[in-house]
Amino acid sequence: MDKVKKYIIDTSAILSGRINISTSNYIYPDSVINEIKNGSLEKILGVADINIQAPEKKYVEMAVNAATKTGDYNVLSNTDIDVLALAMEYNGTIVTDDYAIQNVARQCGIEYSGSGIEPIKKSIVWKYRCTGCHRIYDKYMDICPVCGHTVKRYSRK
Repeated sequence: MDKVKKYIIDTSAILSGRINISTSNYIYPDSVINEIKNGSLEKILGVADINIQAPEKKYVEMAVNAATKTGDYNVLSNTDIDVLALAMEYNGTIVTDDYAIQNVARQCGIEYSGSGIEPIKKSIVWKYRCTGCHRIYDKYMDICPVCGHTVKRYSRK
């Protein structure tokens, strides 16, 4: 059994330029690699020997459920969900500067670290408030079904 700690690398960590891209215990979601393939880092990816993985479906579902519970789901991309899913699958540490990913990771007990900025210090559970009638909703929606105004996300105290 492989006891070496695995690090799941998000796009923001690669773009920070503060990580050694070819470190052997780094895992890159295939969706992260696809995000940066068309950028200036494509040449580096061609010569680096990196571990690219796609998460198993059951871990993607677990990540979606966790992100939905925190209220972060609607601000996370599919790539962000893949990062969370691989961290669950490999019991790995996420390296990201994305606060929404860090928030979900924290709620799930997944270790995380920032690559260029300070990581979050506390968990947030998001709620949604109508800008017109001020009704509060637990689930994400764009428009209030009661008055038709925009619904905005806010942190629950």
